[in-house]
Amino acid sequence: MTVFHDDTDPGKVDYGNAGEFGALVARAQRDRDAADGTTSGVRMPEGLEYKQPDRMWSTRRSGKQGNTLRRFPMVGFLSVFVLAFLYVPMVIVVFFSFNGGRQALLWEGFSLRWYGEVFTNGAIINATETSLLVAVLATVFSTVLGVLYVLAVDHMSRAGSALASMLINASMLIPEIVLGVATMAFIRLIGLAPGFVPLVLAHTTFCIPFVVMPIRARLATIDHACFEAAEDLGASGPVTVFRVTLPLLVPGIISGALMAFVVSMDDFMISNFLTTAGTTTLPIYIFSLIRKGVNPSVNVVAALLLLLAVVVTVTSTLLTNRKSK
Repeated sequence: MTVFHDDTDPGKVDYGNAGEFGALVARAQRDRDAADGTTSGVRMPEGLEYKQPDRMWSTRRSGKQGNTLRRFPMVGFLSVFVLAFLYVPMVIVVFFSFNGGRQALLWEGFSLRWYGEVFTNGAIINATETSLLVAVLATVFSTVLGVLYVLAVDHMSRAGSALASMLINASMLIPEIVLGVATMAFIRLIGLAPGFVPLVLAHTTFCIPFVVMPIRARLATIDHACFEAAEDLGASGPVTVFRVTLPLLVPGIISGALMAFVVSMDDFMISNFLTTAGTTTLPIYIFSLIRKGVNPSVNVVAALLLLLAVVVTVTSTLLTNRKSK
């Protein structure tokens, strides 16, 4: 806690939080109101009564202040056009998933026929189970490795941290087909054949950067005074990590895990190099259906995947906002 002296300049005092500021004011007030009219080592500096605690740094910015972009011509139209270009095709797919005919894009009446076909199709069910199992395992492994990576990088030097960040981000810029070929070659090199285990390992690898991004962003917004306070109270390194760091990183960990799950469920390119007859994932199966001819069952599967993405996004937002309070 900050100690005030007679020559303290209140304008140059930084306060960690409102609690510390209030404790100092109360302590100084008691000393000033002492019956003998003297102070006991702490005196209220002149002007301190109106001093407010310093505000913590925040990345939140108001969208209404200094927003001159909306004054440019055609900005509103272009914004609506981009949103329509992104979401109208999804709405069309969902709409035609309720088509009663055999043509994917020829409306012949409302029906839930193809939903029944999808939920009773053994091949689609097996592909979905494989995708879910691979996605869950890849999410768990990539989340654990991502958290360990972030904690390790945070204790590196500035040069080492920059190099590690560059290497982890590079995998997101490399084309997926290159990653797929490289992964298949590496799997062959270590003596494994395409199958379930290589598929999980590959998904874990390319999911790690998506886990790291929100965790590092969350860590950057945490006040380091929290960690310093834990050390001042005698907490060891492992205790600080498990009792302070990880609880504060929970919103980022949840967001990263859900992002990894969605990315794994959606992957096609890398899975295409590593799947076998018994480990076909859902995107691979959908691609095989399209090659045979588009029918409304493809629309149904796409609509269900879209619903899954919406549920994951809403869940991530709700959990993150709740943990951030």
